Amino acid sequence: MTFHLLELLSTLVQRPNVQGVVLQGLMPLMTTVSSYLLAQHDCEREHKYDTTYYITDKNQQLLKADSIRSQCLVLLSSIIEVFGDAAIQAILFVIQNIFATTSSDF
Repeated sequence: MTFHLLELLSTLVQRPNVQGVVLQGLMPLMTTVSSYLLAQHDCEREHKYDTTYYITDKNQQLLKADSIRSQCLVLLSSIIEVFGDAAIQAILFVIQNIFATTSSDF
C-alpha cells in the first residue's frame, strides 16, 4: 500500500492543480519520505511479483523489482523538479533535524 501511495504522490506532484496543496504540506511530506529512505534493507519489502505494477528493461525480457526506497527517490526527484529551491530547503531542514536528533543520542 505504501508503495502505491508513493507512486500516486509522484503522479500528483506533476499536476498543476494539486501543486499548491503539495507545497503547503511539503515539510511533513519530506519528513515522511525521508523516514522511508532510512529504513533498513531487511525491513523493506520489495514488490517483485505485484501484477499491477512492474518495470521491464529495454529488452522487455526481465521483470525488475522496484522498492519503496526507489519510489521515494522518484518522488523526491519529482518534487525537486517542480518546486526547486523550496524542496531543497525542505530536504536540508529534514537532514539538519536528523543530525540534531542522532547527535543528541550519543
